Amino acid sequence: MVQNAIMRKKFDNRMQLILIVEECKRSKNKKAYFTEYEICSEGRIPGVLDYGSGALLCSLLQEKNQKGLYTYAVRVKHIEKEYKFDESSYSKEGYYFENGLIGELMALFSVYFQARFYLKATVTGELTSKSLRLRSENEFQYKIPNPFLNFEMFSDQKRNWAYPDGLNAFLDTIGKLDQKYHQNLIRAFYWYAEAIKEIGIDHQLFFIKMVSAVESLLKFVEISPDSLNEKLRALIKNNSFTNDESSAIERWFENRMIRQRFASFLLQHSNNFFKGGKRKARHCHIYKNQLDKYAKHIYDARSAYLHNGNPMYLSQDMRGEYAKDWDLDPSLGMMSDRKKFAASEKLPRTRWFERLVNLCFKNFIKHLTSNKIKE
Repeated sequence: MVQNAIMRKKFDNRMQLILIVEECKRSKNKKAYFTEYEICSEGRIPGVLDYGSGALLCSLLQEKNQKGLYTYAVRVKHIEKEYKFDESSYSKEGYYFENGLIGELMALFSVYFQARFYLKATVTGELTSKSLRLRSENEFQYKIPNPFLNFEMFSDQKRNWAYPDGLNAFLDTIGKLDQKYHQNLIRAFYWYAEAIKEIGIDHQLFFIKMVSAVESLLKFVEISPDSLNEKLRALIKNNSFTNDESSAIERWFENRMIRQRFASFLLQHSNNFFKGGKRKARHCHIYKNQLDKYAKHIYDARSAYLHNGNPMYLSQDMRGEYAKDWDLDPSLGMMSDRKKFAASEKLPRTRWFERLVNLCFKNFIKHLTSNKIKE
């Protein structure tokens, strides 16, 4: 017990941004240096983000280019310190995000703004008589999207770096969450950010990556065990299996209910997503009582694609004002080559699933915050 308590105090598994901001606050009078980045997005975001009293700054750098991308400058403050390697400061359960701080920031920005961000360049160093200032450009894949693919994402909706109750408040909320959530949250945000980059390019990959985004948080979803689960656990208690067999069954338990936890996560955190009222073309919309069916349908299609190579039957994006908010295309099946797809196999549009997951992530964070207040 004492050793576990020491381990919890020793390792800080919160996101890198939170640690940098706290270090800047603690070391106001120490020498600092800055790293700058240039990131691109389709949306125009005015204002200036000042987070952590200058630890993180971000604003518009360049207006829209020929591809329709705006460029933003991001500046991060670092406190100078001597690096000393200490193996004891690393653990198997330690925080790790392979894309570094800027990858973390772009994932956070993507979820908050419901927008795509691309790293354009990294600028390091300071130009002095003894040092250089270097700018390293980053090439990225980009295809100009049709606005009807996701009109909320590809429009200049009311985004702003500086809203008082906006991104600053969102980052504050993330920072206050228990560190046990940080690793899984940033993985979820990363896969969300990667998924939306597939819109207009490869929609099958979009579904694969977006399902991975949700899966990153499923360890926090509890569901009631069914009869098979209870029967097998009773056999384990009666020593009916060897230790290796029991371990294998435990792993099977973890994987067996992922599909149900996937649907449960979306059901639990989708409040305020579904709108009431009458709609034209009702067969092109998904309703609250259909969410469980479509969630499991998406999960099954993703698994069949990955494990068997089965193609997905995707809803086509209709390019008309009347259809821009449809959840499904109106087709009642599809025949291609010698393959016949039933209407029940059809997946929703990427716009529907992106909006659902984005809202569920934000509602999940609110849920964690409200539970912490109650505690």
